[in-house]
Amino acid sequence: MTTLVARFRDVQETLDALARRHRVPGATLAIGAGDELVDFATGTLNVNTGVETTTDSIFQIGSNTKLFTTTLIMQLVDEGVVELDAPVRRYLSGFALDDPSAAREITVRQLLTHTSGIQGDYFEGFGRGDDAIERYVDSLSGIDLVHRPGQMWSYCNSGFVVAGRLAEVVRDAPYHQLLRDRICDPIGLRRTTVLLDDMLRYRAAVGHVPGPEGRPMVPPSVVMEYAQAPAGSRTTATAAELVRFVQMHLNDGVAPNGTQVLSPESVRAMQQVQTTMPATSTVPLTQGLGWLMQEWGGKKVIGHGGGTIGQLSYLQAIPEDRLVVALLTNGPTGGLLWLDLARWLFDELAGVQPSSAPKVPAVSPELNLERYAGTYERIGVRQTVTAEGAELVVQAELTGNLAEIQQNQPPPLHLRPLDRERFVGKVNGLDTVVVFSEFERGRPAYLFAGRAARRVAPRRAPSSKAASPAARKRAAAPAKRRSRTARSKS
Repeated sequence: MTTLVARFRDVQETLDALARRHRVPGATLAIGAGDELVDFATGTLNVNTGVETTTDSIFQIGSNTKLFTTTLIMQLVDEGVVELDAPVRRYLSGFALDDPSAAREITVRQLLTHTSGIQGDYFEGFGRGDDAIERYVDSLSGIDLVHRPGQMWSYCNSGFVVAGRLAEVVRDAPYHQLLRDRICDPIGLRRTTVLLDDMLRYRAAVGHVPGPEGRPMVPPSVVMEYAQAPAGSRTTATAAELVRFVQMHLNDGVAPNGTQVLSPESVRAMQQVQTTMPATSTVPLTQGLGWLMQEWGGKKVIGHGGGTIGQLSYLQAIPEDRLVVALLTNGPTGGLLWLDLARWLFDELAGVQPSSAPKVPAVSPELNLERYAGTYERIGVRQTVTAEGAELVVQAELTGNLAEIQQNQPPPLHLRPLDRERFVGKVNGLDTVVVFSEFERGRPAYLFAGRAARRVAPRRAPSSKAASPAARKRAAAPAKRRSRTARSKS
């Protein structure tokens, strides 16, 4: 604690300066070392109201929620009532996909490691009731696969919703109650919740999107659908509470009050490498159970991140140093703030630097870029790749619910080759690597940009099934029952 307190003023001044530089309206930062913690706040929660950000303000933590959902599943493993390598159907007898064989084959482990192959960004909403998650999972019977189960890693929100539903069924309780009773109450997380009624009791940040001249503005919708809660659609927390959750993991699953929230065996199992992710960094990126993992300067790093409507969150921990850092932001440029802040903080506190995207070589490899050209699709996104000189240009078109969520279509992404599979470009000012894989006769079958997208035949219109199964359901339903609130991109 002495080290952290001694650097308190430096950290606060750095956070303030970087938030101003990157035009982030508000942010909270928490740093844990051992069993101790310090936290910081800067800016405003809402540019319309000017309410000051304080350390007890709640932000949406997005997909960091997947660590909580994984913990709920691992508690069931501890009790011997769930097996990771058992098929999901053992616990959810009605689990169905458009591909019946895949629905029978997918395991619990594959849900927790983004390897199930289910189309991941299906964002249909089913209201605020406790049955929303159940209805979402039932609706997956119309959803196809982006790849075969176990074939590759592709980020999958829908798989974690299925995992959350599995916990509901085995425990016979709604997800929000499991989160509270099984994790939050034992650890003492008083502000962590997925319920709007709870959020209203606290100082809550709203997300911001780019407005005129790049100024942050509040979008029309700032709250997302409950149906995807286990994947991170609407969890709010303070930065300090997110750090305390991770400290429980770094303390062999023991909460500050002595409660054994998770067994030491399950804590270790979550941090074991399950699969390797596509090579988008200068160091290998691996997937644990829930955790995303890598090494910085020879030190193992576990963490995650999250993005919702106008809010971005970042979480990294170095287990051997028992160091945890969490940053919560309410602006689209939060990634630039995190990039600068994390480089400084981890160098100061642990003597390591975060990994980065590879740099384009001075001499580009000789490639026939026309072989990469084509259309690649996954649910909600159609990506058209063209070869222009020494670059590939990717124009993404959002479809279905994802288009409603994002509101604006993304700009073209210009890519330069690193090698046969990897190309680098900038997204929101950050270097980003796109990977092409599964080459067939010299042409890639997949484009990977966080999620895998399949190559499709030229000019092929997206099938109603692939484009939006929910859209067909809405079209067949009476207008008064149609969901108009699908707002999520956890």
